[in-house]
Amino acid sequence: MKLTDEEKKMLDGLYGEPMAKALDYLRQFGEAFDAEKFIDVIYAHYPAEMSIYFGMVEDLVEYSETGAKVRIPTTTSTLACDLDQWESYGCPKGLAELQAQAVTAHRRLGILGTYTCTPQLLGFIPPKDSYIISVESSAIIYFNSVLGARTNRGGVFTRYSAVTGKYPLMGYLLDENRLGTHLFKITLSPDDLKFDSDYSALGFHIGAIVGSEVPVLDNIGCPDQSNLLALGASLATSGSVTLFHAPPHTAEAETVEEAFQDSKPKEEINVTTRDLRNAYDSLTNIQKGDRIDFVTLGCPHYNLEKLKYVADWITEHDATIHPDVRFWICTNRMTKNAASWEGITAIIENAGGTVICDTCPVESHMRISTCNEFGLKTPQIEAMVTDSAKMARYVGDLIGCKTALSNSDHCLRCAVAGKLV
Repeated sequence: MKLTDEEKKMLDGLYGEPMAKALDYLRQFGEAFDAEKFIDVIYAHYPAEMSIYFGMVEDLVEYSETGAKVRIPTTTSTLACDLDQWESYGCPKGLAELQAQAVTAHRRLGILGTYTCTPQLLGFIPPKDSYIISVESSAIIYFNSVLGARTNRGGVFTRYSAVTGKYPLMGYLLDENRLGTHLFKITLSPDDLKFDSDYSALGFHIGAIVGSEVPVLDNIGCPDQSNLLALGASLATSGSVTLFHAPPHTAEAETVEEAFQDSKPKEEINVTTRDLRNAYDSLTNIQKGDRIDFVTLGCPHYNLEKLKYVADWITEHDATIHPDVRFWICTNRMTKNAASWEGITAIIENAGGTVICDTCPVESHMRISTCNEFGLKTPQIEAMVTDSAKMARYVGDLIGCKTALSNSDHCLRCAVAGKLV
């Protein structure tokens, strides 16, 4: 790789050993993928090391003691527990105490403790065409697609980019890798695309077809921010989609033609109401009338308006959550603080729900592997209803529960009834 004079000084240790080692790791990484040079990144979304993974927190703590510091604004992804209320929902003490060590380590490194999969909802909105580095598949695809910032799937190298402010110029940072590959013609009625769960089902269907390539979605209605979050998260779940175009709602193409530029789509695929229904059905193995014991909303993490919607629904219906149902709404602690100030949190909790911060069921102690480690019963959840295809897919695989994908209103009705209504 061609290095600038500053990069040579970094590699030679003039800015300290931690930065030299970090740049060397990135150099080796870049050379393995034939990158010609480094670029400057302006923001990092960092993989908050979770205590459900063996050795991850210990590695973070050790690294934080090297004197390394981040050079760019750096936020953190989710943890393995809500650090404020872990005990109340059955998280093992050892898991929570180990996880708490990550907070001190992050502060030592200069990393912000946002602990969310949706940092863009907290104001971290990199400009179009800026270079960043991110983890968390739903954040990555949103940054690339909706905002038009440029990031690869960061993984462990996010740490080294945050410390150096550098990343190899390769992958989705290059123009040629951001062109559309497949065209999906959406032939759905407005009634088919009303809820986040509808966009989630749409993404789940398309992601399974396109895999790791770049879908172009024509005619996805009039989505709001929450719809686009749900769409991207599920595209990255059934497939490994890192970038999609949905003209004119995404950043890089006003038209379908612009999304492909001079290339032609590998395939043109029609998406029908039946495809959407099949996506719902593929993530639902609970029958009508069956008992449920868990309802979760907030995958990706909810914003303040979504929390208010739930509180308003509870108030309008004078609703109380069924005593046999755990009802979680996942968000970040900053949004929960705002919701508490507005009186929203109290409405939800007085009805029997819980506003969970920092984490979600997928990343929690309820995983089968973690239950086995701590001697907890499995599965922790028998039957979950959710409005997120991502949540349904992963809890089915990792927690071992039955699932039903439905819209948010229906999820709330199920939480009150204690069964799939």
